[in-house]
Amino acid sequence: MFEISGVGIVAAFLGGAISFLSPCVLPLAPGYVSYIAGQPAAKSGAARSIAERARSVVLSLWFVLGFSTVFVALGAGASLLGGMLLRWKYELGLAGGFLIVLFGLVMMGAIKIPAMMRDTRPDVKVDGGSAVGAYLLGLAFAFGWTPCIGPVLGSILAVSATSGADGMALLAIYSAGLGMPFLIIALFTNEIAGRLKRIGAAGRWLYRISGGLMVLMGIGVMTGQISRLAFWLLETFPALGTIG
Repeated sequence: MFEISGVGIVAAFLGGAISFLSPCVLPLAPGYVSYIAGQPAAKSGAARSIAERARSVVLSLWFVLGFSTVFVALGAGASLLGGMLLRWKYELGLAGGFLIVLFGLVMMGAIKIPAMMRDTRPDVKVDGGSAVGAYLLGLAFAFGWTPCIGPVLGSILAVSATSGADGMALLAIYSAGLGMPFLIIALFTNEIAGRLKRIGAAGRWLYRISGGLMVLMGIGVMTGQISRLAFWLLETFPALGTIG
């Protein structure tokens, strides 16, 4: 599969951004950000001071670091498992490719797996408005989100386990892609609040298109052609070779 190159970095980062568009993350993101910052729910068009925006961004960064800790740990586990099962690399490729195809079909809406259509929100008694509280909420919500963002997250974990790629690095990049929209919302919460429905409508289509690309990627993994795709991308977009 691909190593941690420009292609792998871009794919992992975009995977995180696509996960943000999932139905259990995007609609609730402004509420999360407001709670983390210890502020009332955002009102469209309401003015916020520079200090309020800065404080919201800093606390949201701690929240992002919280869920990143969990995801990077999952990536480390996937890499370790892949290294232990290296002798069955061919079989792992078939299994991993099948899972990626399955996850892609779920994202497209072609099949439904109830466990991936929900999130589990831990009942964590942590007050908003503090760095420690934001970090702990990030840890807790990482586990709550995992079922719903599972298609993209699971695909990256499958790549890590079957390709020998550095799972910790991939999941750190994935977390950055998922966290960046949170920081943008923290900075522009009130301005974005009124546009969330339109963003969500466009996001659903992008989510489905990404599912189709994942199906193709899974087929490439099963047939051993994924490297050709990576080389084609590098030839078509040479700038990818300069990343990483």
